[in-house]
Formats: sequence, structure tokens, C-alpha cells
Amino acid sequence: MRIKICGITRPDQAQAIAQLGVDTLGFICVSQTPRYIAPDLIRAIAETLTAASLPVARIGVFANASLEEVIRIAKEARFTGVQLHGQEDPTFCQQLRQQLPEMETIKSFRIQTTADLESTVAYEPHVDTLLLDAYHPGKLGGTGQAIDWCCCSI
Repeated sequence: MRIKICGITRPDQAQAIAQLGVDTLGFICVSQTPRYIAPDLIRAIAETLTAASLPVARIGVFANASLEEVIRIAKEARFTGVQLHGQEDPTFCQQLRQQLPEMETIKSFRIQTTADLESTVAYEPHVDTLLLDAYHPGKLGGTGQAIDWCCCSI
């Protein structure tokens, strides 16, 4: 099992969570959101964690950013991986994998129907992890709601 906590915004918060034994910290890189954090602060947090000997994966969470922006921020922030929460297509994921082969790629899907679930198959060759999230009409993720599995059967 893997435990990932998203929305980290402060060094003390990151250190306290990492000390609990969490596997991964998520940093929101979508500027129009309340938990957005700038890449230079993420890098400072990464350095704090390294200095404290707290080896924890660091994932940048993006939504509908350009490939160039994802790559630039991922390198600047020293992420170990990226999580895509927007309408990124399989080609985008393939290009990201080619540019950042050492980083984990996670693709999030908002699941409402069987067709939504079936659409994830096209991404399998290009990502490390498929993250299935409950559909919400106004939010891309982080709703705390469960997928209605009765509506989804393959």
C-alpha cells in the first residue's frame, strides 16, 4: 500500500507528515487553487526533507498545463514524479515519459461511467499509475467522494 498526502504548502508541515512514515507528498502546481505552492518553495521543502534524512517521494500535481511547463517545474522543484489531473491525452503522457523517464507519471481519471473507465486503457503504456477518482462536475479531484462502482462494469 502507498500513502500519499497532497496539498503540502509549508516545510514544517512536510517534515511532520514525512516523520509519520508517509510514502509520498503531493504539491499542487495549479496556480488558481487554494493549495498552490511555487516551485522554489517546493525545492526548499525538498532540501529540508533531505537535510532531515526523510526520504519521501515528491509528486507535482498539474492540470492542463503545457508539456514545457510541467517539465520545467518538475525539474526546478526536484520532483520524483508528476500527477496529471486535467484533460491530458495519451500522446501528452507519452511525450512527458520521453522527456522525464526517471520520474513517475500518474494520470488521474474522473470516473462516472463504464466508458470513462475503459478510456484509461489507452494510457497504460505511457504512465506508471492510473489514479481513479470520483467524478465531480466542478472539481478535478480531491473531493473525498467515492466512485459509484455500480455504474462502472467492464
